[in-house]
Amino acid sequence: MSNPLKVVDISKPIADISGPLLEAAQLQGFLFVDGHDFSQNEVDALFGLSKQFFTETPADVKSRYAIQSNNIGYTHFTNEQLDPLKARDFKEAYNFGNLNFKTGDFNVDDATFNNRPHTAEDHENPVPEVFDAQRDLISQTVKKLHATAMRILQVMSQGLEVENPDFFTQRHRPDQASGCVFRMLRYPLTRDDKVDNEGCDTTIRAGAHTDYGSLTLLFQREGQQGLQLQTGDTQSQNWDEVPFVRSQYEGRAPPLVVNFGDLLSYWTAGVLKSTLHRVKFAPGETRERDRYSIVFFVHPEHATKLVPVPSKLVAENSQGKTPPTITAAEHLQERLRATYASN
Repeated sequence: MSNPLKVVDISKPIADISGPLLEAAQLQGFLFVDGHDFSQNEVDALFGLSKQFFTETPADVKSRYAIQSNNIGYTHFTNEQLDPLKARDFKEAYNFGNLNFKTGDFNVDDATFNNRPHTAEDHENPVPEVFDAQRDLISQTVKKLHATAMRILQVMSQGLEVENPDFFTQRHRPDQASGCVFRMLRYPLTRDDKVDNEGCDTTIRAGAHTDYGSLTLLFQREGQQGLQLQTGDTQSQNWDEVPFVRSQYEGRAPPLVVNFGDLLSYWTAGVLKSTLHRVKFAPGETRERDRYSIVFFVHPEHATKLVPVPSKLVAENSQGKTPPTITAAEHLQERLRATYASN
């Protein structure tokens, strides 16, 4: 399978990679990022932990950790509908949230995380036992993912010629409340390629959608592809497969699949592209084994006001139009309400 995406090595000097990164963000909204700091052993351990939770934890135990309004917890099959015009998504997932990237803490109780007195609407966010036993692995992972995302945003600042090169990173500080989520997903083996009795097309595992936040970073496994991105105009509806590619570095995990989200597109007046994508398996392809992916969704601090990024490129693209100013938290809540609307 040919690779339709650029591969950018973020360990190289910013001046050498800001142009290719910006070009990928403008034309496709997706790219591969190599030169990250994850070993193959680390990523193998994460996928092993994910498989342990989804396949060895009884359904009634998983249901005790059902996803809450703060986007933390377990979502069962057909819980989500990313594409409102299609069937519900046939997958299960667990979201870690209320993340502190300075300490590595996760699922912090709402009051502590938001630095305010406890209220009746707050959640305690208990952690399933299998994850509690691997706190160090999860903590180190989320800290490294945040550091990787900040490197990408630093490079993007230079590509956009933002007046303040720390503009993005100053709004994604590691110890401030944000909507960042670390997510494990399982797309289970199915025996039939059809619409099941819950109205779910089992070849579509995540309906066509764009992501909500700044960036999304994805680990995928060899032989477990299925991610597709829409190319060309929206009417042609061409879908390109995102292949598995190997790192150029010995012992390193494969390059991360990175895409730019709606919030960053909104923030840059559309200079950066938020591309429609989905997870779809070809008929017969789903019958051999389950598929797993691990994703990190990056969001700015909740209080961040989404005023236009101070960049000449953004100013030119906006053509003098200023969109309504909303906060990052408001932007996220609006999208979450749409995703879980019928639950």
